[in-house]
Amino acid sequence: MVERCRLFSDFSPIEKGTLSGVLIPVSFSKGEILFDEFQEADSVYFIMEGSVGLYRSDNFGRWTKVAVIYRGTPLGECAFFLNTPHSLRAVAESPVKALEITREGAESLKREAPKVYAKLVEKLVSVMAERLKSSDFKFSQICGFFSVPGGGRWKR
Repeated sequence: MVERCRLFSDFSPIEKGTLSGVLIPVSFSKGEILFDEFQEADSVYFIMEGSVGLYRSDNFGRWTKVAVIYRGTPLGECAFFLNTPHSLRAVAESPVKALEITREGAESLKREAPKVYAKLVEKLVSVMAERLKSSDFKFSQICGFFSVPGGGRWKR
């Protein structure tokens, strides 16, 4: 399955083999919870097939969908690296196949193959940076801010 994950497309065959030793294939049925809000983050998932809805609860117990994660995308990496509980509930919206790396697997990879670990973390940071950049842009659109040509300042 590592071969089929586009996130690992620029990893060498040897690096993919190393990853295969720590990535665990998992599957979830439609409606199954991958992780819940406030649950400890002990793994990162790489979605191979299907889609996962991300939900946030309010003070009244209602759930609001805030995003959907599709194939080729990591899931749960922020809470994992911050070593904090998840801030969202992740629910399979269709049958999902994924690769999971546990905290123990990540530690093993860091110890046994630090260059592969560094490359994996670099990939995850890249995805996280893209998400942040996209969220920043959406936020600026919602708030009505725009950039002034040549100025670099934000005006309302």
